[in-house]
Amino acid sequence: MVTSSAGSQHGAPLVTRPVPADWLDERRRADHRAREKAAPLIDALTETLRGLTAVDDAASVRVIDVGAGTGSNQAWLAPRLHLSQRWTLLDHDADLLDVASQTPADSEVRETVRVLGTVDDLPGLTSGEEVQLVTCSALLDLLSLAEAEVLADAIAGPRAGRDVAALLSLSVTGAVEIHPAHESDAVISQAFDAHQRRGDLLGPDAAGIVAELLRERGAQVSVGETDWLLDTSDAALITRYLSDRADVAVENDPSLASTAAAWLQVRQQQLATGDLQVRVGHVDLLALPARSQEP
Repeated sequence: MVTSSAGSQHGAPLVTRPVPADWLDERRRADHRAREKAAPLIDALTETLRGLTAVDDAASVRVIDVGAGTGSNQAWLAPRLHLSQRWTLLDHDADLLDVASQTPADSEVRETVRVLGTVDDLPGLTSGEEVQLVTCSALLDLLSLAEAEVLADAIAGPRAGRDVAALLSLSVTGAVEIHPAHESDAVISQAFDAHQRRGDLLGPDAAGIVAELLRERGAQVSVGETDWLLDTSDAALITRYLSDRADVAVENDPSLASTAAAWLQVRQQQLATGDLQVRVGHVDLLALPARSQEP
């Protein structure tokens, strides 16, 4: 069953950092492929959730997907949990929620609710006695420190629910390797990363900061690498990624316009001849409630 609901913002416009739906669709295949590397984290998560729900055979895990976008996270994760689930898709962009994927047919999802809201709405969703899983995909680098603290408190703070676990997926690390190397790689990367840290955003520092915030609150945190590994079979995604990377670098430092244009032209030629490979560093964070680790 799929239903919709407004969050605490009562229908007020929430989109302050819109993410294009076509970009989410473009990256979905690479995201899902990268996340297969997180299988040990999924196994540990499922074992923990089964243990927490074992006292009630009819219990469902309530899964709250923060920054749910077009539903890619649910499409990948729900079939792999192998237990009864009720999903809340939380996003600040009503347009993305409107095109969110249908509930995966090969999963044990009993209900999907779409809620318009932000990270600030999360604490109101994670209280209570039921077993809960907070999850997100490619979100942490878009958060401020204050938002990251709200997220950590909702998962493991003193007012969090009794049994809350978290799987925070595909956070960029800033590690990007492009083969063959180019003399402008470093300056483009520096400008790109500076833009990702603009204002108060955590950017590529996010995964490490959120992991530490969760540990400070007593959660048991594990980290797994989920890098994108892209080649000519991902030509459309590489084209979009490199073009956006050049544009962002120039937005951060307009003096790089000619350098970025020349760099991008070379990269496009290398891609056309099948000579380009790209690795984009990502990590997944698994946070389990401390009480689930007790003998």
